[in-house]
Amino acid sequence: MNLQRLCPVYRKWLQLNPSHAREHRIAMQAQTQQAHQAGKYNEARRLGYQTFEAAKVVLTALQPVTDTVDKSIHEDVLAFGTMAMYLSSLLHKENKKHEAHHILQECHQQLIAILPLHASKPSVCKLICAIQVALEKGNGAKPAEHQQALTLH
Repeated sequence: MNLQRLCPVYRKWLQLNPSHAREHRIAMQAQTQQAHQAGKYNEARRLGYQTFEAAKVVLTALQPVTDTVDKSIHEDVLAFGTMAMYLSSLLHKENKKHEAHHILQECHQQLIAILPLHASKPSVCKLICAIQVALEKGNGAKPAEHQQALTLH
C-alpha cells in the first residue's frame, strides 16, 4: 500500500524544514477535522493521509539536540500517534478495515524505530510506550499477540 500522499518535492522540503512541517501538520489536522465534521468523508480521509504523512516527516526529520527540543518532541510523538488513531477511525467508519489496521501498524513500527533515539529521555520513552499501548487497543490485538506479529515481519 502506497502511503505517500505528499508531493515528493514538498515532502523533502518539509524534511529540511521541520518547523514548517509542524505548521503544515497543525493546519492539516484542523482541515481534516473540519472536513469530517462537515460530512466530507473522502476529503477528510485524503487530508488525514496527508496529515499522517506530514506528522511522520516531522517525527523522523533531523533536528538539533538540545534540552529545549523535548517539548517539541513530545508534541511530535503525540501528534503522530493521535493522527494515526484518528485516520484509522475514519477508515474504519468507511469499512476500510485493512487500511485502518495498516495505519496503526505503520505508526507502531515507526515508534519502535525512533525509541532508541530517545533512550536518554525517559519522558519521551514513556510517551511512546503509552501511545503503543493505545495503538494495540485500537488494533484489537492483545499486547502479546501484537508483539508476536511484529517479530514475524
